[in-house]
Order: sequence, then C-alpha cells, then structure tokens
Amino acid sequence: MYHFFQSLATDIRGLPRSVYVLVLGQFMNRFGAFVYPFLTLFLEQKDFSMGKIGGVLAAISLGNFFGPMAGGYLADAIGRRNTIVLSLVSSALSLIAMYYCQQYIVLLLVATCYGFFNFLFGPPANALVADLVPEEKRITAFAMLRLAINAGFAAGPMVAGILFLYDPALIFYGDAVTTLAFAVLAFASLPHGLRTISGRVSSPKVIIKSWWDAAIDVARNPRFSQFLVACLLMGIAFSQVFNLLALTTQRFGISPRTYGIIMGFNGLLIILIEVPLTHWMKNWNPVRVLAAGYALIGLGCIAFGLARETEWFFVAMGVFTLGEIVALPIGMAYSSNLAPEALRGRYFGFRGMTWALSGLIGSAGVWAYGHLGSNWWHISGAIGVTAAVYIRYRR
Repeated sequence: MYHFFQSLATDIRGLPRSVYVLVLGQFMNRFGAFVYPFLTLFLEQKDFSMGKIGGVLAAISLGNFFGPMAGGYLADAIGRRNTIVLSLVSSALSLIAMYYCQQYIVLLLVATCYGFFNFLFGPPANALVADLVPEEKRITAFAMLRLAINAGFAAGPMVAGILFLYDPALIFYGDAVTTLAFAVLAFASLPHGLRTISGRVSSPKVIIKSWWDAAIDVARNPRFSQFLVACLLMGIAFSQVFNLLALTTQRFGISPRTYGIIMGFNGLLIILIEVPLTHWMKNWNPVRVLAAGYALIGLGCIAFGLARETEWFFVAMGVFTLGEIVALPIGMAYSSNLAPEALRGRYFGFRGMTWALSGLIGSAGVWAYGHLGSNWWHISGAIGVTAAVYIRYRR
C-alpha cells in the first residue's frame, strides 16, 4: 500500500506546472458553475413549458456541437492558451446575457452562443495536457483535472442552492465572475502550446482543408472511431442526470437544497477515490475499463428511474458516479493516445462534437420524461449499457 501511494505521489509531483494552473482554474470555474444544475428549475419558475425548457437545452447543446469544431481548429491554429481565454471570456458574457433575455427566441439564440463558447474550451485544454504530459502519466493528469472539477462541483451546487433560493440572479453573476477569474489566470500563466496549422489560418480554404485532412485520418483510425460511437451512446445516458435529476427529485418532494447535496455527493465521491482508483487501473486494458464504466453509468440511470426516497437517490448517484470515475479519465487518456500530434486539437474537437451531439440528443429527454416519466430513465440507462457492449465487443 505504501509503494502504491508513493508511486501515485511521484506521478502527481512529476506533472508540469501548466497542468496545475489548469487544475486550479478548473476548480475555480466548476465551483462557480452555479447555473447549469439549476437551469431547468430557473426556466420552470419563469413558466416555460417542458417543451420550451427542452428547446433551451437543445439550443445550448447545438452550440456545444459547433464549439468543439471551432475550438479544435483554433487550438491547432492560434494556440491552446489563446483559445482557452477566448472561450472563458465569451462564455461568461453570454451567460449573463441569458439571464436578461425576455423573449424566448432571443433566449434560444443566446443559449446557442453560450453553448458554443463554453465548448470551445475542451479541445485546447485537453490538447495542451497531451502536449505537455507523456502517455504514461496522462491518466493521472486527466484524473487530477477531474478532481479539481469535482472538488468545485462538490461544494458549488450546495452554494448555488442557497443563492438560487435567495435570488436567481446571483447564480448567473457568480458563475460569470469565476469564469472570468479563470480567464485571467490562463492568460497570465499558460503556454501557447503547439500550433500545427500553417498558412493564413483565417482563410476558409485552410480551415476546410485542415478539417478534411483530420476527418480522413479519423475515418482511417478504427479504434478512435469505435470510441466516438460508444462515447455518443454513453453521453446520451450521462446527460440525463444533469437535464432531469432536478425535475425528478422535485417530483418526489425533494427540496432544491437537498438536490444540490445529491449533486455534490457526486463530486465528493470523485474527490475521495478517483485519483487513486485510476492510478491503480492505469495499466489495465482500457477498453475493458471503459466498458465497465459505461455499464455502471447506464445502471445508475436505471436506478434513478427506480428511486423515490432521498436515500435511494444517493444510492443511484453512487452507482452512476462509480461509472463516471472508471470511464471518463481513462477515456480521455485513451483517446489522447490515439490522436496524432499534428491533429491533436482537431481530434479532441471530434471528441467534443461527439459529446455535444450526445447532449443535443439527450436534451430531448426533458420532453420524453414529460411523456414517459421514470420509464425514460430506464430507456436512457439501456442506451448506456449498449455503449458498454459496443466498445467491448465491436471490432
């Protein structure tokens, strides 16, 4: 046991300084991510129907889909740091604009912009980690980033629940301020990272050719293509927890404060066990690990559909979170190792677009839940289990 934790500490100490900057920034940003867990409740209080709430979530997801496309290109074209800062500043400003939208069509447009700028961030941040960290330490690096994210998320929803009850405007302003603080830290402390696209990077011809070259390379990379399909299926199930759990707990008389604690439980479990567990699994077959994680995510969704009392929602969150712990950092490292250096940003762009597409499809879950109730949790869970079967046995 001593040697295990000594090895883990050695891996952590050996990470580059820039990874720690990202870790700190992600903690700040996720602690202040007050809006998304309460967005459905905020919109419901504004008397939007389930269909219109689903439309807002779909608009965010639509922006999420195109954001990684731009983020992947910009990461390779103008550098990782510049793209990260652009993402953070623009997403903070568009989030504030969402709060002040009075007309539904304007809200949809601003929500799309918010989703776009928010998902610019992933490809350059992940590509920068892959630039700086050797393959054998990437699982630890991505687990540390997720530790920071979830350490913030463990406390953030509880604080957001209190702010939301006091004044919903506070969750929007608090979210924007922490995002802008991360932007300042990133601009001052992060390196540019690799720039692998030459020529006039603003030229449509250069943009189209760069994405065409990357798309052909992905098509010829069967393991990465398989990963993308499985990630799409898993992501549909995964997104339901953030789209529907607030509505489901409210349906059974659970307060927003308690809902925030349930969401915080997810982050707490990740803080306690993800880094040592992923270090223990780092030499395991990544495909088998991903299959196990995806299956647990699906089973967690099924458990949410069966839960009625507060304690059973905690049990369901425990199953779901274990799947998330097992699958997500391993998936990030596995996919980064499959990406060629010259196309790294765009490969992460494809991964981000896949994740966003799963969210876009998953946003229809609000509409489906309104018609099917808890049965939709069971269906989405089955989709997650299908992802596990696909990545484990499809060759």
